[in-house]
Amino acid sequence: MKNARIFLVGSSEDSLLPMVETAYPREDTLQTLLARYPDLLPGDQIDPEDPRRWLLVAREMGVPGDVTETGRWSLDHLFLDQDGIPTFVECKRASDTRGRREVVAQMLDYAANGIEYWGMDRLRQAATETTQKRGKSLDAEILQLIDSQDETEVEAYWKKVESNLRTGKVRLVFVADDTARELRRLVEFLNEKMADVEVLAVEVKQFLGKGQTAIVPRVVGLTEAARERKGTEPSTAGHTTREDFLAKCSPGTVSVFEKVLDLAVQKGHTIYWGTKGFSVRAYLPRTDRFASFVYGWPPGFFEFYFGHLPLSAEESVVLRKDLMAFGVFRAAGEKTLRATLEGATLAHIPEVYDFILAKIDEIVQAH
Repeated sequence: MKNARIFLVGSSEDSLLPMVETAYPREDTLQTLLARYPDLLPGDQIDPEDPRRWLLVAREMGVPGDVTETGRWSLDHLFLDQDGIPTFVECKRASDTRGRREVVAQMLDYAANGIEYWGMDRLRQAATETTQKRGKSLDAEILQLIDSQDETEVEAYWKKVESNLRTGKVRLVFVADDTARELRRLVEFLNEKMADVEVLAVEVKQFLGKGQTAIVPRVVGLTEAARERKGTEPSTAGHTTREDFLAKCSPGTVSVFEKVLDLAVQKGHTIYWGTKGFSVRAYLPRTDRFASFVYGWPPGFFEFYFGHLPLSAEESVVLRKDLMAFGVFRAAGEKTLRATLEGATLAHIPEVYDFILAKIDEIVQAH
C-alpha cells in the first residue's frame, strides 16, 4: 500500500482527522463488506445516466464445469442489476501474488461456464436462499430493485435475466483494495474489445484513523469510448412512454393522469416509466436519494406508496389515516394504498394529489 490519506472534518472546521490507507487483514473482510453493502460497487460511476442498483444472488456461487456438475468453481459474488444483467464479481487483495493473467483467465472461465450451464431455477433458488437469510422476500426485493409495484413484472424480470445470460450480456467486475497497472490494462482492453460483456475493475480502499473507518470505492478500467459504445439503451428497452400509457387508459382517467404528470414536472419530481405504468419520485437532498411515492397503471389505477419515504411509524400511521379519510383508497398491502379511478373516486383524485404533493414538500424539507 502507498499509505495514501484522506481527511474527515472533525467537530469543527478547523479540525481534520487524517485517515490512512490500510490493507484489509483478510480477503474475506472485503468479500463480506461487498455482500452486506452492494453499493460498494459504485453504480453511479459505472453508469452515470442510469446508476446501477444491485441484488445479491449469492456469495460463493457454484459454477458448473459441465451439465452433470453443480459447482466445479466458486464465484465470490453473483449480482443482478435492475436490467437483469448478471454481474460476476471476484475479490482480490493487492497482496495476492497470483499473476494478473491468471485472475482474468479464472473470471473468464466462470463467465463462460456460468453462461453455458446455469439455469434460471438454480439462480432463483440461490437468490431466494440469500434473501431469506436476511429475512426478506425475493419478489419484494426485485420489485424494489426495478422500482415497481406490479407483481407481474417479477416474471418479466427473470425472463430478462435469462435472455441476458443466454446471449452473453453480462458484466465482469474485479474488486480489489488496489489494482495493479497490468490488471487495469487487461480490463481496459477487454472492455473495449468485447461488445456484449462489460469488464470493470473496482478499487475499494480502506482508510483507518483514530477508531474510525472509511471505505472509498472507485471504478477503474472503464474508458469513455467503451462507455459510449455500450451505452445505456437496455435500461429503457421495453419501457412505456407517456403517449402509450395514456392511450391505454380509460377515457375518463386521461385528463386526471395528465394533471398528475404535469404537476410532477412542475414540482421538479422525476417520472420513471416502467413497462406498463409510471412512478413519481421526489429527491431527498439530505440523504441524496430518490423516493417513489405515487404510481399509475392503466386503465385507471392510482397508488400511494409509503415504503421509500423517510417516515417514522407514527408519521406513517397519521399520513395513512389522512389519505384514507378522502374515501378513495383501499389498503393494497402494508405500505400501499390503491384507488380505482372511476365514479366519485375519479372526481376526488385531483384534490387527493394536491394534498399528497403538499405532504411530500413537507417531508422533503424535514428529511
